[in-house]
Amino acid sequence: MARTEKDWIFVADAHFSKREPETMEAFLRFLNREEERISHLVILGDLFEFLFGFKEDPSGGRPFPFPEYLPVLNGLQGVYRRGIRIKYFEGNHDFFLRSFFAERFGMEVEVYPEESEERLGEKRTYLSHGDLANPARWGHRIFRRTLRNPWTYALMEKVGPGFSGRVARWLSRRSYEKNHAVLPCGPPREFQIFARKKFLEGFDVVILGHSHFPEEMEERMDGKTCLYFNVGGWITHRSFLRFTPPDGFRLERFEVR
Repeated sequence: MARTEKDWIFVADAHFSKREPETMEAFLRFLNREEERISHLVILGDLFEFLFGFKEDPSGGRPFPFPEYLPVLNGLQGVYRRGIRIKYFEGNHDFFLRSFFAERFGMEVEVYPEESEERLGEKRTYLSHGDLANPARWGHRIFRRTLRNPWTYALMEKVGPGFSGRVARWLSRRSYEKNHAVLPCGPPREFQIFARKKFLEGFDVVILGHSHFPEEMEERMDGKTCLYFNVGGWITHRSFLRFTPPDGFRLERFEVR
């Protein structure tokens, strides 16, 4: 019998910016290649170096605050119009996006500020960006909570995308120098530890991003096989996770030709 269900694709950590336009171009080619075989595109955070859900100016006097992202955003709009469902998990570089895609681009994107549970085949699956996997990083947790505070949102709306953008670019440069210029030699251990905790909570599959390292782990727990995947960073590995119903998971890389 022919399979009727299409694949799911999971991507994360592209950190698109005008620094590396070839990264955007590769992603658009990837979307074009996959459009016929997928039903869901799941973005596990940090697709852009900085994305904030500024409200659209009804007077039209304020230009779109992220013109350098338009190729990718238009590409996502095309994906949506082809009937592919898009789920977007906010990371630590994207904020307050719940109404952004509908207001700006007329597409219904399911936005998750934190975590979510999904049923993939028969698997109870945990999904999140992954930046909260290490409880010892309390400084990051405080900073993240501050950025996601409604008062911060109101302040950024008030000062507008000009000033906010300058601050964001400064933070972006610092983040790039710290996290992208020199990568550690391997994936941090805390992601596997976090996944094991989720297995104990009853999840069969854990899918994260944030580490920038594609990674997979299989463990037997309470008589069942549990799976952990980190989709890795598109910016560094062009990696992604494919789920083929009913129960096939596979880490892959997009080979640029």
